[in-house]
Amino acid sequence: MLPFVELDASRVRLAPGQALLRARDYQDYLSANRLVEAARERAAEIEREAHEVYQEQKRLGWEAGQEEARLRQAGLIQATLLRCNRYYRQVDRQLGEVVLQAVRKVLRHYDAVELTLAATREALALVSNQKQVILHVQPEQLAAVREQVARVLKDFPEVGYLEVVGDARLDQGGCILETEIGIIDASLDSQLAALQAALTESVARSGEEEGDAG
Repeated sequence: MLPFVELDASRVRLAPGQALLRARDYQDYLSANRLVEAARERAAEIEREAHEVYQEQKRLGWEAGQEEARLRQAGLIQATLLRCNRYYRQVDRQLGEVVLQAVRKVLRHYDAVELTLAATREALALVSNQKQVILHVQPEQLAAVREQVARVLKDFPEVGYLEVVGDARLDQGGCILETEIGIIDASLDSQLAALQAALTESVARSGEEEGDAG
C-alpha cells in the first residue's frame, strides 16, 4: 500500500507525482485491514481448534487402545484360569480314583476279621448309648467275630448286650449294626462308596463354581 497523508485542501497543494486518498477510500482501506486481521485471527483460532481436536482424538485413540489391551489381557487371564480349573478338576477326579483303588488294594492284605472288628468299633462309637445292639457280619466270619468282639466291647461299657449274627447279604468286611433307633451300615464297601461320593461331589462343586465365575 502506498504511503499517504491527510491534506487540508485550503492550505496544502499536492506536488507533482503524489496521489490523493479520499476519505471514503481510506475507510475502505481501514475496513479491509480489519477484515484481514479478523481473518488472520479466525485462521489462528481454527488452527488451534484443529490441533486440540487432533490431540483429543489422539488421546481417545490411545485410551481406546489401552482399554482394548486391558480387555484382551483380562480375556486371556480368564481363559487361562478356566483351563487350569478344568485341569485341576480332571486331576482331582483321577487322583480320587487312584486313591480309592490303592485303598482297596491295601485292604486286601488285611485280615478280614480284623477289618470287620475295626468297622464294628467305628459303628459302636456312634451308638454307644444303646443298651442292646445286634451286629450283622458275613457268615464265614461269624465264629471268629464272636470270639474276638469282646475286646472291642470293653471300650464301650455303655453297651449292655451285643448279639452277633450271620448275614448272607454281606461280603468280607461287611458290618451292620442294628439298634432300637436305627441301622448303621459300617461295611468297608459302604465307607469307600461314601468316600467316592464325597470326592465326586467335590469335583462337581468346583465345576459349578467355575461355571458361575464364567
